[in-house]
Amino acid sequence: MLVVMFGLLVAHIPDIWISAFGFMIAHRSAEYGHIRGIDNGDIIIIDYIYYSSVVYTIVGFGDLVSVGAIRMLTAAEGLVGLAMITWSVSFTFIAMQRF
Repeated sequence: MLVVMFGLLVAHIPDIWISAFGFMIAHRSAEYGHIRGIDNGDIIIIDYIYYSSVVYTIVGFGDLVSVGAIRMLTAAEGLVGLAMITWSVSFTFIAMQRF
């Protein structure tokens, strides 16, 4: 069971990182909007990873909020996260039934 849980964690991390790089590229481009709460002068990748993980897990917005066209990427990642987490729960349930 531990292997299943570790495997699911490893499966979700690349999705979060890919989206984080997408947010970074979109945030640096003026025409796609920005993420309110990330200071442009002190940008580090961990801010984008944090924002991406909050959106992916559908925790909710608080200190970081998307503004402009970047909201479409935010909505898409929320849907992907919902689908992937739901799939993970189903996969875990099936794996637990076998044991």
